[in-house]
Amino acid sequence: MQKSENPRYAMRLAYHGAPYSGWQIQPGQKTVQGELEVALSSLLRCETQVVGAGRTDTGVHAANYVAHFEGSESLDVADLTYRLNRFLPPRIAVHEIQPVSEDFHARFSATSRAYRYVLRRGKNAFDTDVAWYYQRPMDLEKLHRAAASLFTTTEFSAFARTGSHTGTTLCTIEHARWVDQGDAWVVEVRANRFLRNMVRSLVGTMVEHALGKRSWEAWEDLLQGGERPEAGDSAPAHGLTFAGVTYPISPFHEREQAPF
Repeated sequence: MQKSENPRYAMRLAYHGAPYSGWQIQPGQKTVQGELEVALSSLLRCETQVVGAGRTDTGVHAANYVAHFEGSESLDVADLTYRLNRFLPPRIAVHEIQPVSEDFHARFSATSRAYRYVLRRGKNAFDTDVAWYYQRPMDLEKLHRAAASLFTTTEFSAFARTGSHTGTTLCTIEHARWVDQGDAWVVEVRANRFLRNMVRSLVGTMVEHALGKRSWEAWEDLLQGGERPEAGDSAPAHGLTFAGVTYPISPFHEREQAPF
């Protein structure tokens, strides 16, 4: 990992993904990384690059995201946090900034990442843009069983966006469960790594199984490997939220970790 002559800082932030074409900078697109780099470059008066914990797709949110950047020795992190939040658009919020060692890397130092997906079962006027409103009759026990089976495999090729991976499709699931919150069913997933579109593919396919459109045997076959077209449609992006990230040495006293 290349060393920097400037001190490194980690930031913990949240964002609503609706206005953005995901986290990563893309030509001609509004992205979260792009907004942060413009804001930091302006406030620090030098070109500043921001590195995030991982990619999120268009419309996906983050409640507890971590990124890092290089700054100066005399950086007042509390003041910068305040000024950033005044400078940034309303749907990006920086919670805190902390100095970290030059070896810390928001992406490569992470040992796990976590997501949650909200399936809204009853109509709610206040969260239509952060949950998938889906009232069709489903078997919750089938969802529980499907989530539990994710621990039995490390091969998730059937749930990766076609053409998005050039390396391994192996992932280790550390936590997976559906939580019945009454009007909402929420799936929590934590793994050492995720493939592009993986969580949304998993949710969409589990929903097919819970609707009775996909047998248990067909679900299990997907966990043995396969191609993306064999799995179900992806669940809508707006129901998915990046929930946290884990590091061997926490930059924020474990506040960056998911609550599950």
